[in-house]
Amino acid sequence: RVLAMRPAAPLLLLLAAAGWARGEAPPDNMNGDYVLSDTTGKHPGGNAFPTHFKDYPRWVEAFDVYSPKIKTLYSQVFWKALDPVPLPQRIVDKYNGKGMAVVGFEVNQVRRTQEGDISVPITVAYNHHFTSTMIGAHSRFKKIHFNGKHDPKIKQFGMGHGIPSHRFHWTVEDLGTSSGDIPTHQDFGGANGGEFRKSFHGYAPGFAQVIDSPTEFQLTPMQIDTWNRDEMNISSPTRFVPGPLPSASLARADATYSGLLECPVTTRISKRVEGAYSIKMEGTCGAAIDSAEECFNAVKQIFDGRNSTTHEISDEHLPSGCTAASDVSNPAIVQAIFNHADSQVQCAAESKLHNMNHTEADAKSLVTIKVQLDIKTQLATITMEGPDDVWFGVGFNATCMADEPYVIVVDGRGNVTERKIGNHAPGTQLKPSIEVQSMQTKDGKRTVVLTRKLQGEVFSFDPSATILNFINALGVGPDFGFHKEHAPSSLIFLPSGDNAGACLCKIPPAPFGRSSGELVYNPTDQPGEAGEGSVPFPNYCQEAPRSDLLDMKNPTCDLRAYAGGQSACHHMWSLLDKNQSIPWVDQPLEYQFKFRFWVQPYNATYHQNVQRTSWGIASPVEYDVPQCDEGVKGCSRDETTGTWIHTIRGTYQGQGKLASAHFHCHAPTCLSMSLYACDNNVTTCNSTTGKLLCEEKPIYGHSDVAFQEDGYIDQPPCLWGSEEFGLDPPPDVTGLTLHTVKTANATVGHYGEMAWQQIYYF
Repeated sequence: RVLAMRPAAPLLLLLAAAGWARGEAPPDNMNGDYVLSDTTGKHPGGNAFPTHFKDYPRWVEAFDVYSPKIKTLYSQVFWKALDPVPLPQRIVDKYNGKGMAVVGFEVNQVRRTQEGDISVPITVAYNHHFTSTMIGAHSRFKKIHFNGKHDPKIKQFGMGHGIPSHRFHWTVEDLGTSSGDIPTHQDFGGANGGEFRKSFHGYAPGFAQVIDSPTEFQLTPMQIDTWNRDEMNISSPTRFVPGPLPSASLARADATYSGLLECPVTTRISKRVEGAYSIKMEGTCGAAIDSAEECFNAVKQIFDGRNSTTHEISDEHLPSGCTAASDVSNPAIVQAIFNHADSQVQCAAESKLHNMNHTEADAKSLVTIKVQLDIKTQLATITMEGPDDVWFGVGFNATCMADEPYVIVVDGRGNVTERKIGNHAPGTQLKPSIEVQSMQTKDGKRTVVLTRKLQGEVFSFDPSATILNFINALGVGPDFGFHKEHAPSSLIFLPSGDNAGACLCKIPPAPFGRSSGELVYNPTDQPGEAGEGSVPFPNYCQEAPRSDLLDMKNPTCDLRAYAGGQSACHHMWSLLDKNQSIPWVDQPLEYQFKFRFWVQPYNATYHQNVQRTSWGIASPVEYDVPQCDEGVKGCSRDETTGTWIHTIRGTYQGQGKLASAHFHCHAPTCLSMSLYACDNNVTTCNSTTGKLLCEEKPIYGHSDVAFQEDGYIDQPPCLWGSEEFGLDPPPDVTGLTLHTVKTANATVGHYGEMAWQQIYYF
């Protein structure tokens, strides 16, 4: 085994179509030597295991792929799904109609110059993580567009680190043309954070990620610009010098890392906590909102995306406290009213003095919909907008097709029908109860205005209701049939009319770890500012024994306590406080990711394809490491060094036979991660009752040269395979209870540490 890091070998610069013919000497590793972790008593490496890819049996070749350019200013986050790039044509031609076995890959961040590729130090641009996908000829990349941050389609892409944008995402669509059992696409990403350059991204000989007829590659990197332009070089060697830091940074003045890489919640970010308020159309509030400021903030929170006006009044003939209504002259505007008078008048629908003409609501999902319920005429007016070339439909009072709702369908020719659909079945068409008031097509959109009675045989609208769930779908063609997209959503109704208003009331706060809401970026007018938008808070900590964090009341579990981490880092957000100007705006940093893939022709009798999964014991990905002291849960002192160590644990179920394990964590706090497996007869699985499968301890750099920057890490993975290469056989953990122990240096506190096990199995 390689016992220590050595300076990286000089990069062999290859063209995009890099490779060589049989008989030619293959290049060496792009990033130099690699280290492996021991498993259960085995010592991989040395002369037995080929950590130099050129030494793999059965001949290998390599090719390089460069990403589109990344461009940032100091303190900015770059987290964006980059456009796909083609693979070298030589590789596409060679493996057309065949399987390509990827036995490993290497990755670096580089500036491409006339002198060749120059590595960008991790102290200049910090790789928080990346995800990447390679596809073949039997699949294609598809750009999915979202209807804002609440679009339910976003949940489909929530694996691991989540997705960077609520506007679009690149996904893979299988074309269904592959005739064999070879995968049509593969994801690459083990050891994909700050450890990405010097961690071994390979498998034991005989294992590979196999792809049929490879053609394209797509990368989504999350990078943080930490380059002090005045004090640091843009290339190695360079000594780290911190730039400006926000007030919430936990990095000490003498730290060898930037406090920006932990993504502190700065004063440019505000929190919007949901679930604190409810809407009542009848009765009175059990717990009233007692200030105009809170009232108006509650309206903004509940009716996110709608314009509002604010009014303070004192009128004993109207409900006390906070009410909301649709503006009579412009129903798209919400009137927020705070009544200072002490009144006994009840909320809108039960108020004897109210003059509620109608209620209305609108929502934008796959279909844009507005519903007005007129109480005097007992009519509902429904406006629907969707594509003009395919059918679209809305099912009311439902969250899924299993609810078998009443549905209005507009087909691609403008015909409107009503149906009672079944559970994943078209159901039956109903007798018409609606009248088409108008229909128009413009710019590829069809807008139809319909009316029907509030009361119906199959479904009735309730004017006193505040929320109406619905499902909506878009078809694959003009005629009603299979849908290509579907999603649930909801309508929030408000009264409209003179002196009408629904009450907004407080509700008891959610217990710790169960709050929801979002982080809102508040852009400044400073030069270089490019951040905008808000992101839903994604963290969710499970109860013990799945994870320790809830019992520890770790701040990462709850938006109200959240102080920093990945959720506070999104594309183009600056990690400085709002009173700090972004420096060096005339010196953007530009570079690219460079991947080198090591491949062999696929042989079904030799290669075992591996799949990727992830096991987290945090939220599930990130957590905070507290600054330890006596009495802090999870804290202990190392008896030899006196260093404070913080420990978390988690228990879960395993799957498959393990081929490799990459335990993803971050410098400067990561110390170790250990994986144990317990027999089914063990009542409590832990480090005492379980068998150790893998322990990984990061190797910290201690210099100012590339790949060994002071305070940064590589993470030696665990590999399983043939004893010929000094490895244990792949353990089958299917159905077994697994237990993970993660330790971190807690002399100083840290935001957003990871406890994320990236597993390749078969």
